Amino acid sequence: MKLDKYNVAQSSQSIEELTKEFFQYKGNYRDEVGQVYWKESNSAVSSKMSLKNRPNSRMVSFVSNDYLGLSQHPLVQSDAIRAINQFGTGFCAAPSIGGYSSLQKRLEDGLSSLLHTEDTLVFNSGFSANVGLFSALAKPNDIVFLDKGVHRSVFEGVRHCTCKILPHNDPEALDSALQRYKDEGSNLYVVMDGVYSQDGDRGLVREYLEISQKHGALLIVDDAHGIGVLGESGAGLLEELNLLGQVPLVTGTLSKAFGSIGGYVSGRKDLINYIRYYAGSCCFSVSLPPPCLAAALKSLELIPKATSERKELLAKAQYAKEKLQEADFSTTDSTTPIVGILTPSYDEAILWAERLLQHDVYIVPIGYPAVSKRCPRLRLALSNLHSYRDIDFLISKLLTVTKKDYKYMPRKRRSSAEIAHLIDKATEDIVREKGFGGLSIQEVCDQAEIEPALFYRRYPEGFAFYVEKFIRDHDFWLSHYEEFPVEKLNRSPENLTQILLYLWKQIAEDGLLSSLLRLELQDSPLDAAVEIAKAREIQTEGLVDFFTQASESPNSLRVQLAILTAGIQYLALHKDISTFCGIDFTSIPEGEIETALMQMLKCILRSKDK
Repeated sequence: MKLDKYNVAQSSQSIEELTKEFFQYKGNYRDEVGQVYWKESNSAVSSKMSLKNRPNSRMVSFVSNDYLGLSQHPLVQSDAIRAINQFGTGFCAAPSIGGYSSLQKRLEDGLSSLLHTEDTLVFNSGFSANVGLFSALAKPNDIVFLDKGVHRSVFEGVRHCTCKILPHNDPEALDSALQRYKDEGSNLYVVMDGVYSQDGDRGLVREYLEISQKHGALLIVDDAHGIGVLGESGAGLLEELNLLGQVPLVTGTLSKAFGSIGGYVSGRKDLINYIRYYAGSCCFSVSLPPPCLAAALKSLELIPKATSERKELLAKAQYAKEKLQEADFSTTDSTTPIVGILTPSYDEAILWAERLLQHDVYIVPIGYPAVSKRCPRLRLALSNLHSYRDIDFLISKLLTVTKKDYKYMPRKRRSSAEIAHLIDKATEDIVREKGFGGLSIQEVCDQAEIEPALFYRRYPEGFAFYVEKFIRDHDFWLSHYEEFPVEKLNRSPENLTQILLYLWKQIAEDGLLSSLLRLELQDSPLDAAVEIAKAREIQTEGLVDFFTQASESPNSLRVQLAILTAGIQYLALHKDISTFCGIDFTSIPEGEIETALMQMLKCILRSKDK
């Protein structure tokens, strides 16, 4: 039984028959082409992931919509932790009966300010926001006109009323449909996306708004994939089109560019007040947990400042689309970080995705009903955490797995990008397990399953050059320095505490960083380690200057910061050996370390600042 046939299975079947049939279908399909859905991960869902069924592999992942990487931002994470300490892990009450916190109110006000709307209502997810909105607003005798590309949540929300499905991004079709049916419905609603989640193209909001106003229809725009990514301040497609505040209702999500979870409806105050009381998924559902609200609030603060990050993200998306087309792959007409890689069939989309998993690339196939039966695809979702090298690696693997004579993990000529990835991955695995002691080119090549000749083809400068490059790429201050831009910091104990706390977390949790530090402490450290230490000093000079230049005794402050930083690094290395001053640093709550750092830095900065 094919999947498209299963999707229209007769409702007359008993639930026992239906579930048994699907179980058999799922098993047969998995045996035939593999299984790429419901993969269990052992890591954050980000540009690099670890899957349970491939514990020794670090996947290059294109499945997350965390466009700006804010779910991994140290300031976002620390605010989420502080919210737990203040409010607990959950409110355990609906917003209407006690669960409406100051966090939620601040978030709603902040979203209204960003979107130039009168009011905003937060939901548990973008899906529940759309379902709640339409269940409250649209009545059985109303007519809802849907662009066929809108998210599945909209279709779920309007099941109870008359719907007209319109061709994608077709203003003439909308105009004609509204003219034809405007006298048949009590209220007319037009629903579209700002950025379409599967094709990655922009919606024709200006045209649809003019036509809706002409016929007395109310326009609703779901800009889940536009907010944070488009517009000078990240307010989405409406800001880009200079239409902020002109669309009656805008919906969106906090689970993409905001790096958290939740959804919202924003717009006219009278409509929001009505939805607040009649949307069951809001007033009868428990409030968002405190850490999610706090994380979204911090992201809301960071998003308007991320102008350069948005430009770079869109540049990477354009690069990916152009390189895919140069490699003879067909893509959707995307102008955003979502790029659909079209496949001959849905079965082949599944097969390609399964093969890519064997090559440490995680990307998901998309088929009907999410997209048209005629346009199955692999859905490429890019973020700021992806590099151009990651994109090149994906394309090199696609070229491999789409060959008609493909064999799993073929021993064929590999691209330079693929060789580099294999070498880096092998070195990382070895260092995590054994440290740098005894690291050799042969050991790396054996782990990477390549010949030494391929290594020298990629790194003709030799093994010592490569080791230095590897250390540079993974050193904390050299690889994470960009996360602390001085133009976005202030000279507060809070800022410095978060930087040092992040240093502690990275070293304490990352065996690779620990090995790098131990390398510097050897009796005869590698020349590369010495050079990296010097480079680190140069790299961090601006950050140190920033925190010390306003001090009456800048040199004394430098000494104190040096002692504090070195102490953090040593404790992170020492924690697995024994207690220290009676404290077990393997199990100490992170909040205690944060509190101690804050107390020390308040004293240091207070005594030395003007």
